Amino acid sequence: MKFLAGIFIQLLVLGICAAEKPNVILIMADDVGMEAFSCYGSLDYQTPNIDKIGKNGVLFKHCYAQALCTPSRNQIMTGRYNHRNYPGFGKLDKNEITFGKMMQDAGYVTAICGKWQLGRNRELINHFGFDEYLLWWLENKSERYNNVGELIGNGELLPGDQGEYGPDLMANFALDFITRHKDKPFFLYYPMILVHDPMDPTPDTQDSARLGVTLKDRKKLPKEVRSKMVKDNFVDMVHYMDKIVGKIDAKLEELGIRDNTILIFTGDNGTHSMISSNTKMGEIRGAKATLKDAGTHVPLVVSWPSQGVKGLVTDQLIDFSDFFVTLAEAGGGKMPSDRKMDGVSFLPTLQGKKSEQRKWVYSAYFNKFTLLRQDFIRTQRYKLYNDGSFYDIPNDRQEKNPISNPQGEALKVKNFLEAEMKIVSQTTRVIPKALYQGKKPKKKKSKNKI
Repeated sequence: MKFLAGIFIQLLVLGICAAEKPNVILIMADDVGMEAFSCYGSLDYQTPNIDKIGKNGVLFKHCYAQALCTPSRNQIMTGRYNHRNYPGFGKLDKNEITFGKMMQDAGYVTAICGKWQLGRNRELINHFGFDEYLLWWLENKSERYNNVGELIGNGELLPGDQGEYGPDLMANFALDFITRHKDKPFFLYYPMILVHDPMDPTPDTQDSARLGVTLKDRKKLPKEVRSKMVKDNFVDMVHYMDKIVGKIDAKLEELGIRDNTILIFTGDNGTHSMISSNTKMGEIRGAKATLKDAGTHVPLVVSWPSQGVKGLVTDQLIDFSDFFVTLAEAGGGKMPSDRKMDGVSFLPTLQGKKSEQRKWVYSAYFNKFTLLRQDFIRTQRYKLYNDGSFYDIPNDRQEKNPISNPQGEALKVKNFLEAEMKIVSQTTRVIPKALYQGKKPKKKKSKNKI
């Protein structure tokens, strides 16, 4: 009887621990910098649902991603800088441990929905720790928005061309997953399709002049008309993205699980360069695929009603290696011990606790277009590149005027960053020649899809 009683107590304890685990939802928008959100001072867009997450939790003013989608996805999913594991564009090394696998091993039911673009093999999804999925561009790239094309969900091919709006299908999958697993700890990773180009109307677009106008049609229009249509469509896309986030937040409330759910929203890189946005800081043109501030500075808002602080706006530095360790700490996951991990948890900040915070963020970026490796390391104010160029970002957001002879505080920070970059950039990994050939940048034709 004592033996049975012991088993019962152990099972009871395990059940309590499982019940105490927070649900975690990580939403990552595609191609949108911090200048496109009203909570970050945007004047062109209204994002009340995303603003609400920050208002009821924490708004991080200094979160930095990589400059392009695949590099960011590698870093956020593995908690490691790209020079340690980046295999090339559109890939994720099968030997990497993702936060999906880590959360799965910690007792979570896991799912991913949205954009994949990390290897054309259905078996990869379960291999990387996701129990359920609905993904665009898993095997073949197709239309992502209006009259969405091929999707693959839980191993089944969905051919598309049914007149459906892709982001709605992803949102419905997310809502269904949350509903079915409301009584057990779940982890949902939602790398959104929105707001990547082409800039198309959404189901909520009211302007009849823009409805039904395809990318091919737009190319025939005068440049001024075309540019205005692109910007108007992008505004609608941002608003629709915010609407989807609001639906997820509302579903958590409806199910009575919002208090014990950590809801995270961020973006994978900066906005496309065809989009210029008016903000309280002035006009900011998107700089996706570059390491400029507007190419890597992304939003990050997080809330956890039952255990998190409310209404905190912080200058704390965050980079994409920090998400893995934060989720591990929140969900009781185990950190890999057989490889170098780069993140610093921001969970203490969410909970209002004091902790050691990172003093810099770092990026090792393998440029898809030039095949050159570019590194930078920065604080909230100063930014140093591996070629020695040094910038005062708040006073030079376009990075046109490098500081040639820093003095005082600037010199002190530069020396500090130089020393830190020398340490963090070291790796025993042999960089594949196909990834980094050291070629001079080639002049490329613009591929702006407007």
